[in-house]
Amino acid sequence: MELGIVLTWLVLYLGLGVLALPLASQLFEDFPDRGAGLAIPVAFAVIAVSTYWLGQVRFGLVTALFAVLALLTGSVLALRSGVSIDRSRFRDAAVVFTLAYLLLILIRLYRPGAVPGGGEKFLDFGLLASVLRATALPPQDMWFAGESVQYYYGGHMLAAVFALLTDTAPRFAYNTALAGYYAAYVTAAWGLAGAITAHRGGSYRLGGGIAAFLVGLASNLSTPIRFLGWVLPEPLGRRLVEGVGLEFAGLARGPFEFNYWFASRVIDAGREPGEWELITEFPFFAFLNGDLHGHMMSPVFLLLGAGLAAAYWMRPAADRRGRLGRLLLGAPVGGLLVLTNTWSAPAVFGVAWLTVLFAPAAPWTLLPDGWAERIGTWTDTSRLRTESARLGLALAIASLLAVGGALTVFPFLTGAASGRSVGLLPTPRSDLGGLLTVYGVFLALTASYLASRVRRRIWVVAFLTSLVLLLVSTLVRASAVALFGPLLLGGWYLLRTREAGFETVLAVGALGLVLLVEFVYVIEQAGPGRMNTVFKIAAQVWALWSVAAGVMLTRLVGSAGPLAWIRGTVRGVRDRFRSWLARGEQTANRKAASPGTNEGRHRLASIGLVMLLLALSIYPAFGLAWAVGGGTDDPTLDAHAYIEAEHPEEAAAIHWLRDQPGQPTMVSAPGTEIYRWVNAPSSMTGIPTVAGWSHEVGYRGEEPYWDRVRDVRIIYETSEPESRAALLGLYDVTYIYVGPTERERFGTVDYGEESGIHTAYTDPNVTIYRVDLDAIKQPVPQPAS
Repeated sequence: MELGIVLTWLVLYLGLGVLALPLASQLFEDFPDRGAGLAIPVAFAVIAVSTYWLGQVRFGLVTALFAVLALLTGSVLALRSGVSIDRSRFRDAAVVFTLAYLLLILIRLYRPGAVPGGGEKFLDFGLLASVLRATALPPQDMWFAGESVQYYYGGHMLAAVFALLTDTAPRFAYNTALAGYYAAYVTAAWGLAGAITAHRGGSYRLGGGIAAFLVGLASNLSTPIRFLGWVLPEPLGRRLVEGVGLEFAGLARGPFEFNYWFASRVIDAGREPGEWELITEFPFFAFLNGDLHGHMMSPVFLLLGAGLAAAYWMRPAADRRGRLGRLLLGAPVGGLLVLTNTWSAPAVFGVAWLTVLFAPAAPWTLLPDGWAERIGTWTDTSRLRTESARLGLALAIASLLAVGGALTVFPFLTGAASGRSVGLLPTPRSDLGGLLTVYGVFLALTASYLASRVRRRIWVVAFLTSLVLLLVSTLVRASAVALFGPLLLGGWYLLRTREAGFETVLAVGALGLVLLVEFVYVIEQAGPGRMNTVFKIAAQVWALWSVAAGVMLTRLVGSAGPLAWIRGTVRGVRDRFRSWLARGEQTANRKAASPGTNEGRHRLASIGLVMLLLALSIYPAFGLAWAVGGGTDDPTLDAHAYIEAEHPEEAAAIHWLRDQPGQPTMVSAPGTEIYRWVNAPSSMTGIPTVAGWSHEVGYRGEEPYWDRVRDVRIIYETSEPESRAALLGLYDVTYIYVGPTERERFGTVDYGEESGIHTAYTDPNVTIYRVDLDAIKQPVPQPAS
């Protein structure tokens, strides 16, 4: 175990949080914790944006140090302005971060490998290693030599900065960066939900704790349902599991049959049952699986953007400059999301739109006084004018923020290409059972909360209307409309009548995203139909809805705090048991616990909270047991350790390549069959290969990728040294890699006798040839067509 690396990275993360604390306190001065819970995400964002722009000129340790200096400068200026800091709340956030960080470190110690199957670890490790080899940004594409990366790489860039600051090799940095992103995500949820809850008069720790649990540990309902399927007699258990559209497998067949993968794919979306499922991951699954992927790193910045929106919401209306400043800072955060996980950028601008639309201060109060007065006078005469002005101005402001975000990462957008298009009305749409399994907890909490904010007559009518809609929409398989539509409209209504706070803005945003992917999706190579669209949007939904749910559930439980609701739950169970023993007291006890009173409602909510925590804890309990109990016998954070055990024939060669400086180009067998052991030399070292995994088709198109695949085949198979030399010169190749995969695909080859090619490394299984392009001296042809 690499204890020194673990502690060094923890000190780095917390140290950056300390550096960012004054700046965060100034940005979030209206938060009850003065931004202490968001200090680490602020540090991440400032360093990432600074590194991106400095890295356009030069990337390396000096760049990383200048990025830290930029963060320090911001905090010094904040201190000079006399900002007040809540150190006790930062200590709480540091404890939350440390616990989350150590939990994921524990998991990665037993599951450290950057393996090719079960996710995108080959892609993610390759991006990290490629960035660390780069001398300027963007880095070279390790699967398309000679060209810059066109995939979003901002999260990997920031991980590389941390690796440079701690002098950590990529094979260890992969796992410590993964743990850092997980901990920052949990801490951001804690800080944002806690601040909103406390601002609404609730318990900071309870609201923050529930949100941190939901993003850090909780699962969807598939695992609790399968657990019940195992506990109940098989006919009844099978009926329950299959009744919601789940396969009677995994935990449903017993505790030793638990499979962590099943819970991430529960909505059947193929033409035939079981053909394929939508990817609806939840955060703990994603981090347990161990990819260092964009949808796992971006929630830190998404919640930071939501925090800036909340700061705008809480800022007094009279402080136009303060509100505008916090709003404008959402632009670089949105730009950072474009660079980290482009899918998440629209969400942060959508939250900004909803915030400006529903905030207590009207959107036109952001304009100069004369314009604001004229628009205010115009809207005073009509409710329709008021709503139209709010909608239009909020949309215009959000659009300007999106333009600002694009300008923040303009070089990335100009260098990226896309062959994607937008599809409408995908079929089949999500079924009722699948939607309830994935989002049932959030739906129940949101419905309960919104119902508690209106008169009983209104929510009874809304409930009956939802039932009718559900029946009708089920017939046309549009269950999402009935499940999410009424809640979205109800939240919208309450926000415009001032009966709800910022937590409802987040819930409305999440509801809108869930509904959106039922009708609009991106047509692309990554998966059939809308699978990848739902996958990437689901990660954002979980982040936003978890924070909203933390606030909502705390308000349902009551403001007395965690000890009070625990004691109330125990008393409630005890009193009900006594009333059952003494039937004469039953009526009185029922009346005392009646949901029509605040005390009874809070007690019922407390009991529901305990049951919810228990149910959603089943997956992390079994998942942790799977990770640790079935993992390696030699705990380590080395993402390459598995290579020695599972692929010993190439381990030494990969180690040799890993030690080569710079970013030379190699040629190796293309990864036309993905998620298997192919292109490991480039993926595990960051050294670009001429043609890597076929992911490149999605980034660059069919023809450019398959042209390179044909050229690689010619390089290996041609009997004409001149043709081989010409293509080696075309792609500026330094190394020819000949390992087991290459021999299996292209046969036995030997280039040692050819001019300009000599053996650089050899062992019984792998030979790596070095190409001297000056010695080849061949004219450069055009690529194959």
